Amino acid sequence: MNQQRGYILFITFSILALCVALVSAFMVKGFAHKKLTLLLLEQEQLAQFAISTPALAQSFLAISGKEIEALQAPVEDQQQNQPGENKPEDQPVGGQSLEKIILERMLPVVNKTQTFRLKEIDKGLPAQLNLTFFCESGKININGLYDLENKKFHNEGITGKDQKVFVTWLFDRIAVITEKPSLFGPFVEHLKQRKAPFNDVTQLLEIKEFAACFGQTVFYDEESQKLDPDKKSNKIYLTDIFTVSSEHDTIQPWLLSPSVCALLDIVQTSSKQGESEKKEEKKFDLTSFKLNTDWAKDWEILLKQVYGVSYDKIPEPVRCMFLPQFSVTVFSVLVTVKKQLVESENNMTVGIFAILKQKRLPDNSITYDVIKIYQV
Repeated sequence: MNQQRGYILFITFSILALCVALVSAFMVKGFAHKKLTLLLLEQEQLAQFAISTPALAQSFLAISGKEIEALQAPVEDQQQNQPGENKPEDQPVGGQSLEKIILERMLPVVNKTQTFRLKEIDKGLPAQLNLTFFCESGKININGLYDLENKKFHNEGITGKDQKVFVTWLFDRIAVITEKPSLFGPFVEHLKQRKAPFNDVTQLLEIKEFAACFGQTVFYDEESQKLDPDKKSNKIYLTDIFTVSSEHDTIQPWLLSPSVCALLDIVQTSSKQGESEKKEEKKFDLTSFKLNTDWAKDWEILLKQVYGVSYDKIPEPVRCMFLPQFSVTVFSVLVTVKKQLVESENNMTVGIFAILKQKRLPDNSITYDVIKIYQV
């Protein structure tokens, strides 16, 4: 019988090697699982924080009952002192009105990204918060374009008010900017088959041509607009062009959205200014503000300072869409929260898009309810 020396030692080392391999594999998986778990937990915490940030917008937009009473007091005094005289409807009472207060508050910040570094407030929260306000009335209400019952565009055939002419111009401009085929045909075919109004702008993506055109540009992205600030027409975004939340079927020209400005070939002030100029807030002269306007006469005085273009530069089909009265009750806010990952140069980013609607409380104060919220 032959003796085989060392086989016990060989088996022992083999078992040890197998154990080391198994332990190493478990440790690698454990470390990876721990990092992933911590990352997912951090992402969830950031998402929960982002969901609460529309409260900042609600706080900014809110108007207290005392401010409303202060506006109403001059009205009562004026009526007592001059009972036989009536205030013209197109002028704000006592030089001030609720609408003017809203405009003064929103005009400097609308469509402009405000950055807050939370580490300066709380060292335990090294995150950056970007807040951008929009006005839903400054977008195109898709439910106000087409009469679903009669299967035709509103005011079709009426010179100067024909919505079909406006929609044709609209999709021609979108085709030029996106370098895609016109969406007019698919849009009309979809409306002919539709029986109920749109509940959400993203329902347009059910049309395959819209999905091909706007599938990657559903929500406004301020970062992509910075890539080429010298271009007159940067990217346009589905929910920045269209809305279903506006209180009007027409467009509020005081607070046009960035994408509507791009369609009109308007270069926004924030795009033209350098970083040093951005720090200095631009002042707008609202001394001539009035509630009812004739834009053919008042554009040069009121809105040329805002957009830098004359009224004759506005396309004819768009002029009939401009609302002559100033009345806005629905706003939206895009919030992005960025946090730098530990031991990494990458940032974790969470985005929220919320739509806020005005609500009058029993004490006469004004607040805003979140009626829709999207994670983007």
